[in-house]
Amino acid sequence: MNITLVISSLYGGGAERVVVLLAKGLIDRGHKVTVITLYGQETDFYSLPQGVIRVALGIMSDSINVFQALYNNLNRLIKLRQAIISTKPDIVLSHLTSTNILTIISLFQSKLPVLVTEHSDPKMFSYGRIWELLRRFSYPYATRVVSVSKGVDVAFDWLAKSKRLVIYNPFVLQNQEEIVTFLNQDVKTEKKWVVSMGRLLPQKGFDILLSAFAKIAHLHPEWQLLILGKGKLYDELEEMKENLGLSGKVVFLGVVNNPFAILKRAKLFVMSSRHEAFPMALGEAMACGLPVISTDCHSGPREIIRDGIDGILVPSEDVSSLAKTMDNLMSDEKIRQRLGAYAPEVTERFSIEKILSEWENLFKLVLREKYKSNFKEIIS
Repeated sequence: MNITLVISSLYGGGAERVVVLLAKGLIDRGHKVTVITLYGQETDFYSLPQGVIRVALGIMSDSINVFQALYNNLNRLIKLRQAIISTKPDIVLSHLTSTNILTIISLFQSKLPVLVTEHSDPKMFSYGRIWELLRRFSYPYATRVVSVSKGVDVAFDWLAKSKRLVIYNPFVLQNQEEIVTFLNQDVKTEKKWVVSMGRLLPQKGFDILLSAFAKIAHLHPEWQLLILGKGKLYDELEEMKENLGLSGKVVFLGVVNNPFAILKRAKLFVMSSRHEAFPMALGEAMACGLPVISTDCHSGPREIIRDGIDGILVPSEDVSSLAKTMDNLMSDEKIRQRLGAYAPEVTERFSIEKILSEWENLFKLVLREKYKSNFKEIIS
């Protein structure tokens, strides 16, 4: 099959990581794969595997007024349609809400099967009223709307059941090379590490994590909290760290090329998000054999963690509960070892082979539907 994947960019993020994994898996299975990004390659963090065709459109730019915004969006739709059609795809698979909407509208009446993937929970996160209205208008025209968790799928109950399904993201254990040096000299290799990872945005709740760690850090001087990722809240979180007296106890590492090496040397992973869809960082930490603690937010974590078996769920936005659970696990190596022993099973429950097979089955189904529809048109 000839499959075209569409996403805004290959900047560091969970959805972008999934696109790279799917592209590699589909190429390995003998498909032709093209990845189209709306941004240019200068924003790339991830690299695509050999054999994948890359089309970087570079059509995203800010608008200074409403007229320029209308022109820019029309231009994007035209160029996106031209780029997708030029790849002669059997299947078009788009990722992330705004890109999904642009892809559906750009391919209107093209008769190409368009699958869109939702990586965020609409009940907990809004792209703004205009995008919400555009999603309501455009999604019924998609061939299928694929959600990355059951919690996300519930938000699309306004669509026909025949239009919707859930395909989870895969978790793959990546390169675990030993760490030789750190960009940040504040990291102490002799200490035990609690690690958290994600963009420094309100959604991820790093303020909650800092508040919880501040309650127990004095009880565990042999531990250090490492936070991987970057984002607009960096300065605010650094200031919060200092105000809480966590200097030297918490280190913001920014984006790390090989987080798996750090995860393999850590002792505990904590995710304090206010909302998620199907968090890649959580599953990848478990793939590395880490015991994990996660907030039980609306969607995602409960579908990954088997509470009390391979991780612990705590109430969302509950600083005291998070602090208590972190204290318990940091104090008890036996509990950490027990949880960590079962954690890698996440790579079996959500294996790349299983997820790819589910995608291929969907591709075959929609192509059969397309051929049946074309045949009916011919004979009618």
